[in-house]
This record gives sequence, C-alpha cells and structure tokens, in this order.
Amino acid sequence: MLVKIEDLPEETESIRAIRRTMTWFILLFWTTQFSMLTLMRRLNMGEEEKLSYLLPRFCVTVVAIGLSFLIARQLRRLASRSMRVKLTAAVAMAVIGCVIHGAANLAIFELLVPESNMESFSVGLYLAALLQWFWSYAALCALLLAVTSSLELSDRERRIAHLQRVAHAAQLRALRYQLNPHFMFNTLNSIAALISRREAERAEAMVENLADFLRAGLSLDPHEDIPLEKEIELQSLYLSIEELRFPDRLKVEIDVPEDVRAALVPSLVTQPLVENVVRHAVAASLEPILLSIIARHEGGRLRITVRNSAPIGGTPCNKGTGVGLANIADRLRARFPQDSLFVAERQGDGGFLVVIELPWSTAG
Repeated sequence: MLVKIEDLPEETESIRAIRRTMTWFILLFWTTQFSMLTLMRRLNMGEEEKLSYLLPRFCVTVVAIGLSFLIARQLRRLASRSMRVKLTAAVAMAVIGCVIHGAANLAIFELLVPESNMESFSVGLYLAALLQWFWSYAALCALLLAVTSSLELSDRERRIAHLQRVAHAAQLRALRYQLNPHFMFNTLNSIAALISRREAERAEAMVENLADFLRAGLSLDPHEDIPLEKEIELQSLYLSIEELRFPDRLKVEIDVPEDVRAALVPSLVTQPLVENVVRHAVAASLEPILLSIIARHEGGRLRITVRNSAPIGGTPCNKGTGVGLANIADRLRARFPQDSLFVAERQGDGGFLVVIELPWSTAG
C-alpha cells in the first residue's frame, strides 16, 4: 500500500493526541481517587488518620496509575475488534487490576506502616475493599473505552473525509484531463488542413499558438480554480488558433466587465463550449458565426453565457456525442454539489446557448 509522506505526520499526531488524552485522564482519575479517599478517611477517623498513611496511599496510587497505563495499552491494541470483545476484555482487566491493586495495597502498608496495618485488617474489610477497587477499575476501563472510541471515531471520520477529498480530487482531475484528447484532435485536424492547402506560414503560426496554449493549460492544477480573467485569456489563445483556420467565418465577442474578472472558476470550464462552436457551427457554415462569451455578477453568483449564431449555407456537421457538455456538467456537480446551474439548449433561430451559474468567490 502506498502512503504519501505528508500524511504520516497527521497520522502520528492523531495517535499522539489519543495517548495524551488517555495519560491525562488516568492521572486525573487516580489523583481524584487519592484526594477523595484521604478526605473521607480524615472526616471519618479524625485524628486517627495519621499523616504516615499518606505515603503508602501515594505508593498504592502510583501502582494503580501504572496498572491503568497497562490496561489502556491493551485496550488500544483491541481498537479494531468488536465492542463485545472490548467489553469482555475490560471486565477481565478490571478483575485483574483490582486483585493486583489489593495485593499491592496490603504489601505496601505492611512494609511502611506494619503496626497500624494489621490492627485494622479483617477479611470482610479486605473483600469490601476489593469490591470497591473492582468498581473503580471497571469505571476506569469503561471511561477509557468511551474516550478511545470517541477519539478513534473522530480519527476515522477525519480519514474518511480525507479519502473523500482525495477521491473528489481524482474525479476532478479525470474529468479535467478528459478534455485534452478532444482538444488535440480538433487542433491537429486544423493544422493538417492548413498543411494540405500548403499554407505553411499559417500552419506554423497555429503550431506556435498551440504550444503556447498547451504550456499555459498544462501548468494549471486541475483541482484549483482560476480567475475568470485567466480563463478568458486561455480561450482567447485557443480562438486565435482557430481564427487562423477560419479567418472569415469566426467572429468573437467577449463581454466580461472588470468587476467579474477576479471571480474564480474551474480551469478550462468553457473550453468544450468554445470547441463545440468551432466544430459544429463555424466548420459547418459559409457565413460568419458570432461567438459571444458574456459574464455577469448577479445576486451573489457568477453567470457565464456562451452563445453562437446559427450556421448558414454549409454542409451540416455530424451530431456530436455530447461528451464535452456532459464533461462540464459532471465537473460542476463534483465541484459545486447542488450549488451550480448548467443549461444547454438550441435556440429557435438555430443557434446554441449555454448558461453556467456558480457561487461567487474570489481569490481575495
């Protein structure tokens, strides 16, 4: 399995966050237990609660903290197992923890305060203490399970969101790169047509323009939006290529006010529209075809309209496959789920109209 290097620190930080949370939780749990037990013993026994009991009680608390870290480590190892397995393991570890805790309690108090330890010892009190410690460890295990499960769920959701972003980016790239073969096919056909007519200078100019267009287009990140001004510049560069092929039939009108040029759009989103006009209107007409590109800022949205007049007097072009239009629709749905509009329709006069609406956004 391939793992991107930049993903590793994020994964490590997530593991560290879980460990830090569990560490502070264990320390807080047993510090609270130590404080409450000391306070209760002081209130119940008064002067009989000797200060000498604090040291052995502190040592027992340290043992409990060590046992809790071992339990937490074992619970982390069961992260991928079912909740039933986790709960069974938690109960088992609570039993083991209380037994070890009880033994450590007896041994430490016998070592540090032997004269007082045996005076207050009885089997009944010891069993009651074991039951109390069992519930303490059971509560600790349950809380550790809740904390780790919550953190693991958050981490899993983060990973799923990350994978969704990766898949989304891959989809956008696939849709974006789908344009290149279509564009290259049309442009190379145009160059071939010029060469066949022995128009070497125009063919050379078209090759240079093609190189400039590809250099500018391929430098773009398919996942990032670009200013509308850059998009218009790229389409103008492409149209300069086609104007060499159809100098008398392609007329371009671009109406993009200064106040909308900074708006962000998916890169080359209008490219298939411009190509379709050239292929299905300009190439099929004997009269000039007017291609209009209009952009407006309306009600917090960007509206782009691409329109062409009807072809007149030429040979009807074969009906397209609709790949270009479907590509734009797919890209917009992927980039702006349920927040974009794409309308493509033939006009009554034989022309064609495409309208794109996007949420308004700028780089600033």
